[in-house]
Amino acid sequence: MSLPHVDAPTNRRLPVRTLGALSASVIAFPLAAGTAEAATLPLPKPSRTLPSALDVAPPYQPGTLCLTENQVGPVAFAKLLDATYGKHVWGVLRKCDQEHGEGRALDWMLNAAKSSDLAMGNAITRWLAAPDAQGRQGAMARRVGINYIIWNRQIWKAWAPERGWQAYTGSSPHTDHIHLSFTWDGAVKRTSWWTGTAVTNYLTGPPGTEMPTSNDPRDYVKVTLRRGSRGKPVEVLQRSIGGIGVDGSFGPATESRVLGYQKEKGLTQNGIVDSRVWNAIIGAPSTGGTTGSGSTTPTTSALAKYAGTVLRKGSRGEAVTAMQKAVGGLVADGSFGPATEARVKAYQKSKGLPQNGVVDATVWAALMGTSTAATGSTGSSLAKYSKVVLRLWSRGEAVKAMQKAVGGIAVDGSFGPATEARVKAWQRSKGLAADGVVDAKDWKVLAGGSSGVAASTPATSKPSTSTPATTSTELTAHKGSTLRSGSAGAAVKALQRALGGLSADGRYGPATQARVVSFQRAAGLTATGVVDRATWDAVERSVHPLLAHWNTVLKRGSHGAAVVALQRALGITADGSFGPATETAVKAAQRAAHLAQTGVVATVTWKAVEGRAR
Repeated sequence: MSLPHVDAPTNRRLPVRTLGALSASVIAFPLAAGTAEAATLPLPKPSRTLPSALDVAPPYQPGTLCLTENQVGPVAFAKLLDATYGKHVWGVLRKCDQEHGEGRALDWMLNAAKSSDLAMGNAITRWLAAPDAQGRQGAMARRVGINYIIWNRQIWKAWAPERGWQAYTGSSPHTDHIHLSFTWDGAVKRTSWWTGTAVTNYLTGPPGTEMPTSNDPRDYVKVTLRRGSRGKPVEVLQRSIGGIGVDGSFGPATESRVLGYQKEKGLTQNGIVDSRVWNAIIGAPSTGGTTGSGSTTPTTSALAKYAGTVLRKGSRGEAVTAMQKAVGGLVADGSFGPATEARVKAYQKSKGLPQNGVVDATVWAALMGTSTAATGSTGSSLAKYSKVVLRLWSRGEAVKAMQKAVGGIAVDGSFGPATEARVKAWQRSKGLAADGVVDAKDWKVLAGGSSGVAASTPATSKPSTSTPATTSTELTAHKGSTLRSGSAGAAVKALQRALGGLSADGRYGPATQARVVSFQRAAGLTATGVVDRATWDAVERSVHPLLAHWNTVLKRGSHGAAVVALQRALGITADGSFGPATETAVKAAQRAAHLAQTGVVATVTWKAVEGRAR
């Protein structure tokens, strides 16, 4: 699949001067066909004299932490843009959301449907990505400390500038804002734009967590590598696993070798080098009752003091260390990173718990060999709730009684995503429709009655329309919100982006209401203009038509409805049989999305195919 270049033919191309370290103060840039001619706009000016040397370009630096403050670099750059172009709405920190979750991604709001905003967005982004007078690609992006840019359905990557601007097919087209992801050096204003001195050794995390420079793989256990990574850690990896050239660049050949190494060691074959792969390389234990440091599994009494502590990605401290020792298969370093989260999810799966990667009272109870299921919920005490229908975001005593009865979940009277996941798992175990809604049929079984369905036979009386328990989209966090005229905030903005044809300003006005009514009619819903759970679900399915299959793994030899859906999305004969032709088409889609070409369809590939089909 060819990717359209950003500089596609336009009505008129105006000359653009090459941008040097201290180049011209204005830039002329062509707009898309059908809009006004390009505006001549000022460019941001540095407060320091820029050196001739250019800052090093680090590999992709994904966000993995849950931090609580904006980093100074994105804030300073947002203020610089405001000073240059006039005040705009902008935002940085979003809770546990990739680089936004680390306070190092900036969303600077513009509307690409407006010719003036389009010209401004083009001017800013192309100035950052352009070569300087010496022909060095992305010179200004490297000086500012930008890792990648997304704007108006296109993405540019500082670690691979030779690819130029590529089509971006993520859930948000980024037509209402420029997304600037900062490197850690840019995040803390350590780059030449701010200091006048070029960075030569880049940060890999918050200051104080710099990348090691040794040749000992034991020093890299906390470093995660994947395709696109570069530098010393990749060299150490390549030397350690052998069978590959040592060039410090994690490309397709290295990824293929990593996949082979993971298979040899019985590890998850995802091509990503995390602590499990490093531990295999250095010979540290990956399973069993001891940790990578050799300490034994904590006793129940040692864990009890942490039972009230909730841990998730980004947590640190003694409680994390104790948990890591208890679940096993991890280096007990007290840092809850991606490898720990993956191990927690695997542990939760083994215990039949919701696989959310969060260590709460239920997980601590399992680690201590106890149970959170209450014994006081008898059939008679549940009977009074038989006519009560519970679903996501319900609250009260009925929710508490249900939580006690199903067990394996905190009893807090709040029907949140974790409770919904547990209810679905319980329903599946009882042969009920796993829709996460507790109604009369479910209360009857909870009270000790029969479901009337063999446990191995899925019920069909309540077809599920909800998102699978282990699946989430950009809309999932907002589906508990009811929106109507006058509503405002992040949920409204997410809705507007999903519906399309609207300015995503976060305000539920007449235009948004009219768009909702139109959508509801088209979806066969009651056209109220009020966005309830049914409307959220329908919007989510329209944005993600393959969502129901994201948790289904397909490969050669698979059959059925999921294969038909896959084949239709790929544009090939939909016969429901995953044969060589389907495998070839899958590999082509994976190649186009820069994924490992395994021919196996799991969540990431489903999403890539879905984005291609839209």
